[in-house]
Order: sequence, then structure tokens, then C-alpha cells
Amino acid sequence: MPASLLELKKKIASVKQTGKITEAMRMVSASKLSQTEKRDKGYTIYNDKIRETLSRLISSGVVDHLRDENATIGGGTSIDMIDYENVFDLGITSDMIQHRKEIKSTGYLVITGDRGLVGSYNSQVIKNMMSLFEDSKAENKDVKILAVGSVGAQFFKKNNLNVVYENAGISDVPTFQEVLPIVSTAIKMYLNGVFDELYVCYTHHVNSLSSAFRVEKMLPIVDLDIGVKEAEAHQRLEYEIKPDINTVLRSLLPQYARSTIYGAILDAKTAEHASSMTAMQSATDNANDLVSNLTTKLNRARQAQITTEITEIISGANALE
Repeated sequence: MPASLLELKKKIASVKQTGKITEAMRMVSASKLSQTEKRDKGYTIYNDKIRETLSRLISSGVVDHLRDENATIGGGTSIDMIDYENVFDLGITSDMIQHRKEIKSTGYLVITGDRGLVGSYNSQVIKNMMSLFEDSKAENKDVKILAVGSVGAQFFKKNNLNVVYENAGISDVPTFQEVLPIVSTAIKMYLNGVFDELYVCYTHHVNSLSSAFRVEKMLPIVDLDIGVKEAEAHQRLEYEIKPDINTVLRSLLPQYARSTIYGAILDAKTAEHASSMTAMQSATDNANDLVSNLTTKLNRARQAQITTEITEIISGANALE
């Protein structure tokens, strides 16, 4: 058999093997997508309820006295006077719900993946973040990055950006316990003045074929959007808080922080699996198309070889006559 036919057969076998691998990866991503999608939908209900409860309390004005009685870091209170050893014993809760007088530094908790082969998932997050960093630079704001995912962390460090926290290896179907150290670190950094505001940046899962980049303000917890009419309605209501508002906020604020970050990571993982599934489906389709084209070339080469052999036989027979 001529070398060209052998090479074509080897290429076809190699591409078929690659197609089997990409198809297996697609099925794995589809399975993970199903798990995270189901968990994400269920958790969104809890997340929305926490946000709604907190936004109603803030809009009603029941927390205003905390803002008046307790000065924030920007108001002159020494940070050493506040014990933040245990992040879930928040000390002065007003620090999480009040604007600081001057925003010198902005923290961005950026969620990317830990691997490639996920289509444009990582590149889109990085592209959008670089645009945000340019805007912050134009406003003379210092940028601090909390990177969740090795792809983003490596890129930001390579480009000499200030990565103050890095967390890699979040499981494909993240659990609530995995996220607690991230929440703890983010809140402690904010309360200890590492940055004056914190945004959570991630890819929101819309459906299996599309996603959207999101930037949500997490700290300080103010101006939660519940609608103008509803906010005005709650301003006229009087709430009875038991045992007291400070105790309630000590419980509610950490729940809100945990739900915001865990919800973002869960949403981002869902988008990552959807992007991976789409990319592997595209790779499998391309492999099948390539096999089809190579098979056509093989058949044509084989036909040309047979035609040549028949021509040689006929020529030989004519020469003997």
C-alpha cells in the first residue's frame, strides 16, 4: 500500500480517537452541568430571600441608629479597637452597611476556572476585568484582586496586578463548606481596611448556549435594589426586632455574605460546565467532519490507485499482442 494511503488511514484513526475523547469530555461536562444547574436553581431561592430581607431592613431605616452610634474606619475609629478574629462575630455590624468617607482602594473577587478546554469562558472574564481595572486606574483607585481560580490568578500575577488572595481547586460541584474560607478572608480584608469596597465578578449562567458577565457590589451592603416603590413603602413601616437589631444583623449579614459569594461561585461553575460542554461538542463535530473529509480523500486515493493498476495491466497486455 502506498505511503499516502497509510498516512491517511493513520490520520483517520487518530482523529477518531480524539473524537471519542472529546465526546467523553462533553458527556462529563453535561453531567456536571446538570448537577450544578439543579443546585443553583434551588440555592437562588434562598439567596433571593436573604437579599430581600436585608434590603427591606436597610430601606426601612431600622439600621440607621447603628450608623450614627458606631463610626466606621473612615470616621476615625481605630481598627485595632475592633476584634475581627472570628468573622462571624462581627463586632460593630455597621462597618458592613455604611459607606466609607473615601474610597481609596477597590477589591474585586474574580471567579475563573482552574483549567482550559472551556471555550471562551476564562478569556471573557479576564477581558472584562482588564476593562474594569482600566476604569479604576483612570479614577486613581487602587485595585486589589481576590482570585478564585488558577487561570485568573496566574494571568493577573503575570501582568503584575495586585493579587492579595488566591484560591484554586474549587470542586466542579462546589459545596457550601468550600466557600467559607473565601467569605471569611474577603470580609476580614474589608473590615481591616485592605480595600474600601468589594465587588464580586463572575460569569452568570443564562442557558447552555449563552452566559453573561456580572459585577455585583458586595461590601459595603448598601443600596440593595428592591425597587423604588417598595423601598418607599418599607420606609413607612415600623419593624419589631427581637431580641435587637444588632443581634439580628450579626446573624443576617454573614448569611448574606456567604450566600452572595457561594451563589456567584455556583453560578460561575454552571456557566463553566456549559461552556465546556459546548466547546467539546464543537470539537467532536469538527473531528467527525475531519474524519469524513479524510475518508473521502482515502477513497479517492484508493480509486486512483486502482485505476492506475488497471491502466498498467491493460498497457502490459497490449504490449504482448
